[in-house]
Amino acid sequence: MQRRVEWARLVLRLCYVILLIGSADASDNLFPDRAAAMRVFADLLKISLTPPGASVTVGRVQEEEGVVLEDISWESLDKERPVAFVLRPARLKGPLPAIVCLHGSSGSRELVCAPQFGIGEWTRPGSKTASTQLLGWARELSRHGYLTLSLTQRGLDRRAPDTDDQAKDFLVRGRTLMGAIVYEIRQAVSYLRTRKEVDPGRIGMTGISFGGITTFYTWLVDDRIAAAAPICGGVGSLDVFLQRGSRNYHGLYWWIPGMLTQGDPGDFACSMAPRPLMLWAPLEDIGMPKEGVDRFLEVVKPAYARSGAAEALVVHRPPGGHTFSLEAFAAMKAFFDKYLKAW
Repeated sequence: MQRRVEWARLVLRLCYVILLIGSADASDNLFPDRAAAMRVFADLLKISLTPPGASVTVGRVQEEEGVVLEDISWESLDKERPVAFVLRPARLKGPLPAIVCLHGSSGSRELVCAPQFGIGEWTRPGSKTASTQLLGWARELSRHGYLTLSLTQRGLDRRAPDTDDQAKDFLVRGRTLMGAIVYEIRQAVSYLRTRKEVDPGRIGMTGISFGGITTFYTWLVDDRIAAAAPICGGVGSLDVFLQRGSRNYHGLYWWIPGMLTQGDPGDFACSMAPRPLMLWAPLEDIGMPKEGVDRFLEVVKPAYARSGAAEALVVHRPPGGHTFSLEAFAAMKAFFDKYLKAW
């Protein structure tokens, strides 16, 4: 009998130690839970955490080589009118997973929805010089069974004034341009959830460069996004970037006033676990120094492990610089195939 009592006491002590260890691990997160992290980040962006709606106007609809293209628009903040293409397979097979596709600073919805898929030359409006970019990648996703929505982001392409001009105006009015950009991307998510062809629980988001960071920041404030895959999006430690990065590389849109008073990006991202996140972070990308990615992962990897979903944080760190390669596309598609399409 005495031995049984001693054994029971030992088990209780072990349980107590395990609870203490678990509490210590949980306290490694800066925020008590996901909701708190989302509220703080929405406040930094100067937007409401409540998802905004969208009253969408559908224009031209046509079928092109097995893909249906719709030209849509809606009213957003400041009477802005975002324009987007929705692409879906012509032959539907039940509710589809959907992906919001976001271009970079020299791109547009036309670039990511171009008929041809692959590396090619693209000249943006107002420029006389073509740049080499990955064309037609949103359309290619639609060819593989996804419904995609690709909007031309605020302040880019034909959506004047440009981002620096708008950011200055917003800052003196107590707003942020990134908040306005994220707001209209969230409107796109709201719209997708109303479409009968879309499974509302399987909406992902991806983007290159400018579209990579707007993907990441939208993911931080909107848990309707089931999986996110920023490509060369400048994701990493902001604190390290200020020490090691090129501050002139990112425009005013990238800088969120007061962010480091609340937390580094990794502090916010670790509270999102176990929601799937993929980073494409080339080792020589000027927009996201490898030391900053190292610091980000030091915080975020343990959080995903604690959540029981270490595999849901997918990180690719190939050699090379700031570019959306065919290899990056293949990795992104494989990520979404696993976390959106395989359900």
